[in-house]
Amino acid sequence: MLRSGSHRTVPFQMLLFGLVLIGAEAYQEAGKQAAEFAVKGSLQKLLIQVPAGLIAVFIASRFMDVDVDPLHVIALKVAGITVLAEGVACWVPVPFFSMMAELTVMLIGFFWLFELSKWETYFLVLLNFAALFGTRYVVDNYMSSPRSFWSTSSPAGRRNAPPRAHNRSSGGLIRIE
Repeated sequence: MLRSGSHRTVPFQMLLFGLVLIGAEAYQEAGKQAAEFAVKGSLQKLLIQVPAGLIAVFIASRFMDVDVDPLHVIALKVAGITVLAEGVACWVPVPFFSMMAELTVMLIGFFWLFELSKWETYFLVLLNFAALFGTRYVVDNYMSSPRSFWSTSSPAGRRNAPPRAHNRSSGGLIRIE
């Protein structure tokens, strides 16, 4: 299939099929609104997953003697692999097996789409997981915290800001007024 010249459309088809799997599972469990919410949530997660995958592919290409595609092709491949993996995993009810199904789809996807050897594929999937967990850690701990720059940058947020201790350190445990 990749040799026939359709290697540009296969990642897009994987992305669409993964979104269909995610939407169908959510629709089956909770209805139309849940399906819309699940598909939108999956697309929002791509904002983290694709840059993490790009970082992983860039690092892997530096360690291995591998030529990589242009950025937009890599981004589409990573998006297709991750959404299809998430779509397959949501249909497996047992958490451990769900994670193994996701890992299997990622291994096959990276092996097939990037045309790597077995060990190069393992290395790329490991780097992808590391980059993904790293970006999720940064987003969860620094960008989503209630005291972050993003949540208090509006004038209303600055007016309603919690009172601060007046140049006295509390060690973060007790507020000193």
